[in-house]
Amino acid sequence: MRFISISHRTQILTSLIFLGVLLWSIVTTYSYVFRAEILAEKDHELTVAQKKYADSNTQFDKLKNDIEKSTKALEQRQVYLQQLLDADKSLSNSMTSEPEEPEKETPQNTKGAAAQPNISSLSHESSLHSRHQRHLVNLRFNIDRIEQQQQAIAEKMIEHISTKIDYVENTLKKSGIKSGKLIELAKNRPSLSFAMGGPFILYSENNAIDLTDNEPFANLYTHYNRLIDLESAVQHIPVGKPLKKYYISSGYGIRKDPFKKKWATHHGLDMAGWWKTPIYASANGIITKARWNGAYGNFIEIDHGNGFRSRYGHLSKIEVKKGDHVVMAQEIGRMGTTGRSTSPHLHYEIWFNGKPINPMKIFKASNNVLKIQRQEYGS
Repeated sequence: MRFISISHRTQILTSLIFLGVLLWSIVTTYSYVFRAEILAEKDHELTVAQKKYADSNTQFDKLKNDIEKSTKALEQRQVYLQQLLDADKSLSNSMTSEPEEPEKETPQNTKGAAAQPNISSLSHESSLHSRHQRHLVNLRFNIDRIEQQQQAIAEKMIEHISTKIDYVENTLKKSGIKSGKLIELAKNRPSLSFAMGGPFILYSENNAIDLTDNEPFANLYTHYNRLIDLESAVQHIPVGKPLKKYYISSGYGIRKDPFKKKWATHHGLDMAGWWKTPIYASANGIITKARWNGAYGNFIEIDHGNGFRSRYGHLSKIEVKKGDHVVMAQEIGRMGTTGRSTSPHLHYEIWFNGKPINPMKIFKASNNVLKIQRQEYGS
């Protein structure tokens, strides 16, 4: 058996080479593993940053859309408030201050600005979003403040309009007229050809304005339309007096009949005066009857619209004909004693919705009714 002899120098060199290869393998393996860990950590950071970026975009878009919607609502409500102020000059000057216009410019959405975002770019975008969101939060604060101002104005308007509604309804109550029936007739029956009125209907050239679910503006909308309905209906009440000089010889209601001396119902007022005293129309209207009418004698009936009619009996002379348009205080005939009458007087009736009402109640409320018709609540 033979042995190979290796010199001491060769052994040392071989050992060094082996150690070098081993060291290189260790270093290479460690570097590979460490680098993989670094890349994995960077990937995780990138994923987290991308999620934050996406969440930031979502919050940004939500806040921006909310502000755009709120801004549009503010503009619509301001249009409505201004229309009310223009339509009703009696509203207080303290209500006419216009809320500040919110800024319409919104920060540009930076979503998708980088095709392949990295941590640095995402950090920059996040910083931009933070600044934009702070801007939007400030804008949201200003919008809320303006909205509170609008609500305060709306509440003042409601209070002012409610006072008017109470005035009209109390006047109608004194007149013996039910406001609910009056409004119903005003809506369901056509007005006279020369009359104008009707509920206030809001119009926006660009967008339909829906205030039905937005308090207090829904409440304001309801109140104002009720006031307009009442004021429109009140225009047709025959509030004028058919005679300038007279005395009441027989009132409305139960009385003893002047001929039979028995208790009977009297649907009007007997307004006594001199023979041929001028008789005047108590409101605008159309002549529906102008002829002899049995116990009424020479008789005139005027349709004032929306359920109101006035009747004039025992005339000595009729100065109008059926179909004529007349206006309040226009002379329509002369006092007489035709028909079932004991002496010169005017038998005057007011009918509403097919039933007679007491003209004396209308006379007593006439000043208030005229104020409503002339929009002179404060006088």
